Amino acid sequence: MKINTSILFLIGMFLFNASAVNSQSPILNKESQNDIDSTLEKTTSMVRSLSLNGWKLYDEIEIFKPVNLYDKIDGRAEYYLSYDLDWAVFCSFRSSTENRFPIELSIFNMLTPINAFGAFSGERMIGASQLNFGRDSYCSGTNYFIWKGQYYIQITASDTIDELNNACLELAEKLTTNLYDSGQPVWGLEVLPANNLISQSVQYFLIDALGHIFLKDTFTAKYYKDNIEIPVFLSHQNSSESGKTILSKFKDFATRYGKGVESISIDGVELLVCSMDKYYDIIFQKGFYVVGVTELKDKNLAIKEAIDFWKQFHVE
Repeated sequence: MKINTSILFLIGMFLFNASAVNSQSPILNKESQNDIDSTLEKTTSMVRSLSLNGWKLYDEIEIFKPVNLYDKIDGRAEYYLSYDLDWAVFCSFRSSTENRFPIELSIFNMLTPINAFGAFSGERMIGASQLNFGRDSYCSGTNYFIWKGQYYIQITASDTIDELNNACLELAEKLTTNLYDSGQPVWGLEVLPANNLISQSVQYFLIDALGHIFLKDTFTAKYYKDNIEIPVFLSHQNSSESGKTILSKFKDFATRYGKGVESISIDGVELLVCSMDKYYDIIFQKGFYVVGVTELKDKNLAIKEAIDFWKQFHVE
């Protein structure tokens, strides 16, 4: 019987798209294309209408999509694209009395709050001065970084004078007042145990977490206990079976690149102990999550902290 290849192609594309949708974390509800276009129009219109004390928009607002973002920030575009960026707008503000000191504004639409947090957290530095804009914000030198909903905002001043600082703070306040936030929760921030957590250490990776191509939808964080930093990761899986697959990939990686792997059971908790030359990674599965305590030099300490984290980590 002759098979119509066009039909086979359409069936294949349907199955591929269905698989891609099912692979998403359950909280990732992306906008439709009409909503995206409307969001971009509203955002640029809002920026054009901003009224700042003694400052005005200079020249045109630049709009970039994934296909041409490299033209604007070559060498850094891949970072934002790894978090599913849909569009970015760039513009500058100039003082009505002094044009030498511009303020540069960048707004990245990452489609979901979790992706925006990922882009924001990946560039954040521990110890930076906290601000009170959006869901989280900080400043470093003359740079201001803000996460609000699906948006990651950067404001960069060209000098440290008070006039510029005050204008940047005013711009940040007006942007975060006008940009919409759906209030959609970010699962890692909800489930990571709070005790001893270094809050500014929390990061989210949509893909390639810890340098592993197989590790997606993953949070990393650091805890500080007894004068020791304890790095952890937390990866969401869609099923118990996919969690077992990730454990198997860790086992293969440690076998190939480390000094050995062993499976142990302590108090009913199954742990994968990976000896990685000069440190140990302890991996376990709990519910639909794969969790790890990583990069600890002392094996017994690593196992102890993994058990302690297992007890603190509560999932439904």
